[in-house]
Amino acid sequence: MGKTIQLSGFPRLVPGEDVKNFLERYTGRGTVDALEVREPKKSGSRAYATVQFTNAKSADYIISLANKRLLYYGNSYLKAYAKDFDIVPKPKVYVLDVESATLHFGCQISKEKFSVLWKRENVSARFGFSLRKLYFFASYSSVEYKLELFYENIWQIELHRPRNQMEKFLLIQV
Repeated sequence: MGKTIQLSGFPRLVPGEDVKNFLERYTGRGTVDALEVREPKKSGSRAYATVQFTNAKSADYIISLANKRLLYYGNSYLKAYAKDFDIVPKPKVYVLDVESATLHFGCQISKEKFSVLWKRENVSARFGFSLRKLYFFASYSSVEYKLELFYENIWQIELHRPRNQMEKFLLIQV
């Protein structure tokens, strides 16, 4: 099971800090990483909380208590189940991180020629196999931009090194 769970059955307007303190009595101080308390959409229903723990053991323990109906908040027992996503996502791990690259937008007009429509220097390029995307980060007029290319949209990638030049060019065709 994951580290994030949903707990339902809290009274309306319960503060997040109270929910955190309540859960940490069972799992230990500092085990709640992030918490969101939501009010129900229907009147008369109970509030629910999405809780991200620092470890899977704490999440599993709270779920097992709830499944055995041993987890009460006041007079109300709580229901719990695992969530597929975290509140605070895991940091992305990049396989390659290239800084100070130059990005050229244009079209290839022959095997040896490329027509440049737009050029930007000091671009960062990043990619990772599990991310299934190429990222390009650039700034223009004090505004930061991010270009994402999904692997599925890339037709071909070629490495070029023109004669009598030291630079290498990566040609990405979408």
